[in-house]
Amino acid sequence: MRRKLQNELRVSLLGALAATVGGEALALGPPRQRAVLAVLALRANHVVSRSELIDAVWGDEPPASADNGIHTYVAGLRRLFEPGRASRAPSSVLLSTDAGYLLRLPSGSSDAAVFRAHLDEAARLREKPAEALAQFDAALGLWRGIALEGVPGPFAAVERARLAEMRLTAVEQRAALMLSVGRETEVAAELTTLVSAHPLRERLHGLLMSALYRCGRQAEALAAYADLRRVLIEELGIEPGPELRRLHEQLLVGRHDPEPEPAAPVLVPVQLPHEVRDFTGREKELAKLAEVVPRDHSPVLVAITGTGGVGKTALAVRFAHQVAARFPDGQLHVDLRGFDASSPPVQPSAALHQLLQSLGVPAERIPDDLPARSALYRSVLAGKRVLVLLDNARLAEQVRPLLPGRSTSMVLVTSRNHLGGLVARDGAHSVTLSTLTRDEGLALLTSAVGADRVEAEPEAAAKLVELCGHLPLAVRIAAERVVTRPHLTLADLASDLADERDRLNVLATGDDEDTAVRVAFSWSYLALRPDAARAFRLIGLHPGAEVSLNAVAALAGVPVPRARALLDVLAGGHMLEEVARDRFRLHDLLRLYATELSATEEPAAGRGEAVERLLRWYSGTANAAGTVIAPPDHPAFLLPPLSTQDFTTHDEAFRWCRAESANLLAVTRLAEEEHSPAAWQMPLALWNYFIVSSALDEWTRTYRVAERAAARDGNQAARAWAVHGLGLAAFRGQRFADALELFDRALAIRREIGDRVGAAWSLTGLGMAYGGLRRFDLAVERFGEALDRHAEAGSWFGEGGTRLFLSDILRLAGRYEESLASASRAFDVMDSHGAVHGKAMALVSIGWALLKLGQRVEARDSFREAVGFLRVLGDRKSLAEALHGVGEASAAQPELARTHLLEALTIYEDYDHPLTPEVRARLHELS
Repeated sequence: MRRKLQNELRVSLLGALAATVGGEALALGPPRQRAVLAVLALRANHVVSRSELIDAVWGDEPPASADNGIHTYVAGLRRLFEPGRASRAPSSVLLSTDAGYLLRLPSGSSDAAVFRAHLDEAARLREKPAEALAQFDAALGLWRGIALEGVPGPFAAVERARLAEMRLTAVEQRAALMLSVGRETEVAAELTTLVSAHPLRERLHGLLMSALYRCGRQAEALAAYADLRRVLIEELGIEPGPELRRLHEQLLVGRHDPEPEPAAPVLVPVQLPHEVRDFTGREKELAKLAEVVPRDHSPVLVAITGTGGVGKTALAVRFAHQVAARFPDGQLHVDLRGFDASSPPVQPSAALHQLLQSLGVPAERIPDDLPARSALYRSVLAGKRVLVLLDNARLAEQVRPLLPGRSTSMVLVTSRNHLGGLVARDGAHSVTLSTLTRDEGLALLTSAVGADRVEAEPEAAAKLVELCGHLPLAVRIAAERVVTRPHLTLADLASDLADERDRLNVLATGDDEDTAVRVAFSWSYLALRPDAARAFRLIGLHPGAEVSLNAVAALAGVPVPRARALLDVLAGGHMLEEVARDRFRLHDLLRLYATELSATEEPAAGRGEAVERLLRWYSGTANAAGTVIAPPDHPAFLLPPLSTQDFTTHDEAFRWCRAESANLLAVTRLAEEEHSPAAWQMPLALWNYFIVSSALDEWTRTYRVAERAAARDGNQAARAWAVHGLGLAAFRGQRFADALELFDRALAIRREIGDRVGAAWSLTGLGMAYGGLRRFDLAVERFGEALDRHAEAGSWFGEGGTRLFLSDILRLAGRYEESLASASRAFDVMDSHGAVHGKAMALVSIGWALLKLGQRVEARDSFREAVGFLRVLGDRKSLAEALHGVGEASAAQPELARTHLLEALTIYEDYDHPLTPEVRARLHELS
């Protein structure tokens, strides 16, 4: 047993935050000082930067005084921990470093750490139930209430939810173990109360049913199932899961020993890419990597750097497979795309979302802001042995949020950049790869083509490797040509390479690596059939990071099945790879090569026709997707010709837009360069996608192109819609002054061209912008004008939509009765014209107004009616808003509220909805 040290600091987190020194309780001071302590304690013995502390305490909007505040709170904690320390003497408990602060806590001085240790020990002792139960009892006995109760800030909210879930899971595991040793009476007594607090948690009900049955209380066990089934059907419209249904069937037939629902298996991610088959050499680098594999509780970071095509990823993957068994908690892989010429690098927030989901964290539990995500990621990895491969990083800043905290983990980072910051600041071990040596290059060629051919022509083999620039990628491409043409000698191929150097005018000296790669690529290219070679050239005209099967069909002007066959040829020759179903990506060097070929070998007329076909396909498909995403009662406007692409559901159309999201802006810019009307047609066709997705940056940049293109074409109506769309994007981004100016510009254009319907919508937009600026008098005035103009134009939909926006602004102004009246009038308008979607949206607005008036039951009924309509219509974003309303109106029933809010949050996450943080915070309150 560990001895307590004199004046030892102990921190209690599993309840209201508390701390003692030498057994004496401390008064921890103001809430934010307590929040700082919570962060430092949960990351004990690791440096926490000042910026991390600021983000953890204040979130996305820290005050200007935040840095001084952290300094003040740290000083206050030091005075509590070491009251006798001289003012200028260094602290031995809360240390300062250049990078931040470190709280020194001995092992076992935090109840959260002890809780985790007991759970780990219980898992180890699963085959010894009595001992495992003792560990569970010890772990659960540490809890004194809600973890970190009363501690503010996003970090505390995330940790509170994580710890609460760990606690409930431990209760379930303990109950299952108790059943296995015949303690069903105790389980029944304990879980009867617990299922009342968690009426929708199926595993708890399964354990209770088993316990009741084993106690001879079969009728009560069946009644527990019936109660759960009723609640699930009434509240969620679903049946119990298959495991619980199977248990119910066992109880019905009187099986002697029914099995409770099994615990969910622990997810161990195994994500390493496959090894390169003919990997050779790099023995020195592999040995260096093996020397730094972690052996204690400190993570190890390695930066593997070098030029493109030098084999960084191949080395990292090879080593990762060699040591994978030493990381039993999983092996993770993320391609950060730091050097993709046609798409931006993966942002740390997106990479963390992928990593957390790979580690089993549900999407609804992943915070929005980067610091909270990074903190949760470190918490999940705490104490684990995980290998993380971060491939193709561009900058150190892209990597830092992805580094584990206290764990025996290893992170391998590959990059073309030196990443000196990771070495200097983060203590990374550096492994720099040069090109292959002569012997390594020959070994690689030998492995690929066979020893007999290399031994027969040693000089030609050496020349071949030299002309490939000693790059592994180029050597492999050259070797493939040798293997596929066995009648050619190595000398013949070396001679061909020399000749092609002159033709391509890219190879001047043997050490020009990029030139060598181009020549090697040309071998594979020249081996293609003419139609496949043409397809490869035309893919170089596509401006995006990935290209779809249908886009290739459009570029090549061939049917989709023929395009599929051509892509199979290219993939088989390693000219591109299929990264998802019917989606393809070229290696960045190959993409540059394809682009060069399209310029030098494809006739100008052929290039122009291919680009025209591509833009026509994108315009038509965007229109088809936008039409399906648009609610069925929304009038269409300014749409290009319909596409042959069929989208049968809202989700299918939305998924296409999401998959092409990285390409849409690039294709729109290409259309602008080509002076094609697609430059404004595509953005306007996707009007409803941008409204639903909330992709504000993409929305704004795409619509700026649309405005320029429409102005160039002299299409003032389209230009006005583009400006109006920019106003909506600004409004959604809470840039209300910008929105006001944009709506005003759109109004001026529309009045000039006599567009009465458009002018009425501009007035609606001005009302929204004034409302956002809290100029409610002007907002109501503009909405009034808008209603008059919509009536004059005969636009019932404009009237209904404007009344809904007016209802929102009146509610924001605290004029709840007027808000209710406006939403009710909108409902009547939509109802009289059979506009089901409009009715649903009016019901949502009515629900919010009623909720503000304190009429919770009526509000919940309104939201539920909207949910019924929206589930049928397939508009998931609006459905989430209605579910959000049901959750808020059900506050008196916390578990019911939590269920609806969780479903809303899941959808909000998919759409990057601005209310996501609000719902997440509400769920934390309910937990």
